[in-house]
Parts: sequence; structure tokens; C-alpha cells
Amino acid sequence: MRESALDRRDDDAFEPVGPMTADTALARFILDLRSRGQTDAAMLTAFERLPRHLFIPGFPPERLYSPVSLPIPCGEEGTDPFSIARHLALLDIRPGHRVLEIGLGSGFQAGVMARLGASVTSYERYRSLLRLAEQAFRQAAITGVTPMLGDGLARLDRPDSFDRIILNGALDLPPTPFLDRLNPHGILVGHRRKGLETRLTLWRKDLSGQAAEQDLGPSRLGPLRGGLTLVL
Repeated sequence: MRESALDRRDDDAFEPVGPMTADTALARFILDLRSRGQTDAAMLTAFERLPRHLFIPGFPPERLYSPVSLPIPCGEEGTDPFSIARHLALLDIRPGHRVLEIGLGSGFQAGVMARLGASVTSYERYRSLLRLAEQAFRQAAITGVTPMLGDGLARLDRPDSFDRIILNGALDLPPTPFLDRLNPHGILVGHRRKGLETRLTLWRKDLSGQAAEQDLGPSRLGPLRGGLTLVL
């Protein structure tokens, strides 16, 4: 897979700006995506149709659409929209795809995938985050996401297979249990910890069931933690 401008992280070149309206910040974000080589009309429309402030409230629009992760409850972070766009470009989601997401977080990424026409099952280990995401889905009229409370690394409640899988965090080992749930011609996007580095990684399964691994460069995501929290 050829590296595009979207694959290269150039956050340092992002020029901070003053206060913006929501429409202006969104328009600037879409233009920035185009300048990085992302011109898929369906994806751009999906971002345009999903208000990010419903999922990560309390921040001005210029921060919501900047290439910076933002804090969300339970000590977690909401992935920045540029990284989400990169992940979704790699996944190549099409209407009708069944998607498994591990790490619901704010729910914004799952919402964008639903706007792309996917049926998304997303696991979250924090009850608080799950409830907040469900509220945002209702406000945004998102019906294509099934949020599941549970440790997605330990067990999955449904024996389904999926066309696309995304892991919102880094693992030390190859994600073999998830690859087993991936359909032929399916794509898994995740992150691998290799020594002191974290690497964005893509697995693509062929018709025979073999999965080829592709290293796509450095990643900033932290480890994908297991376990169901008892309090939060």
C-alpha cells in the first residue's frame, strides 16, 4: 500500500488559530484532510454529518478539529480526528460492512463508521464512557452502532465474524484471536508495541485465510488495556 499524505504525521506543521465557529472549524478540518490526500467523498461527508461536540463536549471547535487527542472521562483520551480519518482510510469501510471496534471511547469514531454505512459492534470496559457514548448516539440519531460493555481482549459475547476490525490501542503480540474473526478479504487496523516503539499496523486477510502484516510507521496510541472496571 502506497503511503499517502494522510499517512504522514505532520502535527508540528499545524498552525494554531484563534476562536472559530463550529462550521468554520469543520470546514478547515475538511480542507486540511483534502490537502493531506484524503478526497474520499463518503468519508468527508460522514465527518460533516456528525457533530463532534456531542461526543467530546466542553472544548472550543478549533480544538475539537485539531490534530491533538483530548481528555475524556475515566482518564482516557479521545483520538484526534486526523488519526481517525487515517484509520478509516486504511479500513476502506463500505456500506454493509460489519465492523468490530475494541475501545469505544467517546464513540465518535464508531459514529463516523456508522455514517459510512457500516454496522459497528464496539466494546468498552468503562460503564461511564459507554453511557456517555450511548447518549451521544441518541442525540446524533446514530442507529448503526451496538455498544457492548465488556473486556474486548478477554471474550466477545457474540460469535460473529467481521469485515473490518479496529483496535484502539497497542498490543505486544499479533492480534491472532481477532484475525480469526476476520472474514476473507477483511482488514484489521491496530497498533503493535515493538521494543520502545509503537507502530501502526494493518493486517489484510486473503481468500485462503492468510493474513499479511504491514507496518505503517510510528503511532502515538497507548496500550490496549483489558479487564472490566469495577467503579467507573
